[in-house]
Amino acid sequence: MNVFALTRSACCAGALVTSVCGLLSGCGGGHSASSSSGVPATSANAAVAEDGPLLGYVWSGSDQSLRPVMGVPGASQFGPSVIAPGTYLAAAASAQSGVAVLVDRSGDVSLMGLPAGSPQPLAGVHVSGNAQIVFSPSGGAAVVFVAGQSAAYFLTGLSASTQAQVQVLSSPFAPVAMAVSDTGQVVAATGASPTTLTLLTGNDARVATLGGFGGVAFLPGGSNLLAVDSVNSTLTLISSSAAPQNIASNAFRSPFAVAASQDGRTAVVANAGDASVVRIDLTNAANQMRIPCACQPDRLSALSGNAVFALTGPGTVPAWMVDASASQPQTLFIPAIVKQ
Repeated sequence: MNVFALTRSACCAGALVTSVCGLLSGCGGGHSASSSSGVPATSANAAVAEDGPLLGYVWSGSDQSLRPVMGVPGASQFGPSVIAPGTYLAAAASAQSGVAVLVDRSGDVSLMGLPAGSPQPLAGVHVSGNAQIVFSPSGGAAVVFVAGQSAAYFLTGLSASTQAQVQVLSSPFAPVAMAVSDTGQVVAATGASPTTLTLLTGNDARVATLGGFGGVAFLPGGSNLLAVDSVNSTLTLISSSAAPQNIASNAFRSPFAVAASQDGRTAVVANAGDASVVRIDLTNAANQMRIPCACQPDRLSALSGNAVFALTGPGTVPAWMVDASASQPQTLFIPAIVKQ
């Protein structure tokens, strides 16, 4: 059943997220300053063991590199960029599928199998502007779009073999954000306040309205959707089997991104107005935790693990991640890059 195939009554029951029913038909409690030795420090890329544990890949806009995060949460460091720094204007990678999507300086889009594949251009796929790349939870699909432009590219069938099917999507309004499901659905968020969520794929496009955009993401393995209302400080779970579940939180401070754990039991919300993220147990909405960080989160990028996310990118100061699935959830630093 499509997640958006909600009845009119179920839709209208969600008081804190206002569905447009007329359009519908039937860094633990504190941050951790400990990686492996207890004090944030820099580390040489040459020290990275190529055959050790790999948490995933993190994009750096400062030097336009895509660097692996080697190790485990609490004892990790960045490796050398898997692409030539400065070659691409945007890139993102999925730790789950082992695929990177790259946008070069001319706007052409390529796929790359990780860790050591070669970029393979996608014929006819070209963007103009500051491209954003969003993966589905499993990494088998992605969408490439430019905020403020109505057209987007939907990539499916992604794997380390760098094969993909490409579909051009068009939004009735220019989106500010998008989300992709593991079941082949794409949602576009348009407008700042209010924000409209529109399904761009499938035969049952439905629209919901938020007071303000605070993040949107699908849960893994299905088409249930998380949406954060930054005005009403509410997280809503839109389910295929029940009325929308609204979860209020006084820990939201200008939220800008949301993501789900791999087991679908936990939501993580990143704040722009506070140096913190918020963990919410979706099976027990009363169980909420604000996780402070010695950083200002600027992303919520999935790494390997049940609920491990990069919060900042590599650079000359330590980067930060959050392990929200740990028995004592906390933010953890990744040593800064040493220039060789």
